[in-house]
Amino acid sequence: MTITTDATTPFVPPTAAEALERLGMPMIDAMRTQRAVRRLKPEPVAHDVLLPLLELSLKAPTSSNTQDWSYLVVEDPEQKARLGRLYWKLYRVFNPIVERMAKGNEQELRNMRPGQWQAEHFAEIPVFVIPCYRRNLKHKPVGRPQLSVSAFYGSVYPAVQNLLLGCRAVGLGASLQTLPIWWVPSVRKILDLPRDVRPVCIIPIGWAQGNYGPTVRRPIGEVVHLDHFGNQPFATT
Repeated sequence: MTITTDATTPFVPPTAAEALERLGMPMIDAMRTQRAVRRLKPEPVAHDVLLPLLELSLKAPTSSNTQDWSYLVVEDPEQKARLGRLYWKLYRVFNPIVERMAKGNEQELRNMRPGQWQAEHFAEIPVFVIPCYRRNLKHKPVGRPQLSVSAFYGSVYPAVQNLLLGCRAVGLGASLQTLPIWWVPSVRKILDLPRDVRPVCIIPIGWAQGNYGPTVRRPIGEVVHLDHFGNQPFATT
């Protein structure tokens, strides 16, 4: 699906009814063309579009059917600006490391450009969705070292994937990110999160610039190992 407009034609978001009608997209088409879309238009995303997508996302399975997510939706310009400043500080620390690792690989360097655009324009993105978990005996940080909040609360990610697929279907761009909220104490202060509520990831959402998929991935035979690692009977020679 192409959602670009002529350079001389102002972008007009679809109505809520038009956008939600696209949820009838075949699942296989959504899955084959879903990608992390980071270049987003500044036009707002109506609550009449966003809330049904969030509601559908909650249909995902969760550990012991606890259903104990919360979604913090951030639209206020000052809140977005504060998150954007925090993200930029973190980005400037980590991005040079990633660029050095990709040195000489033009494809990898090109793949990094949308991320750079988003870091520079973070506060201009229409809406952030931040899934949160309340810490309890079932859901607490695990693993050593604790390097990424993405490792802490895997039970929420089926709901996140539902949201990403819903965004894809209606024409919204979205991506799952953890770096913008990596420094949790600062994020907790910005968002007034209680001490027992922890952000899991952040999903910037807006009407997508450009085209979707199809995505290119490695052949399945290179990914699948049967019974023990290294046994790849489905790989082509």
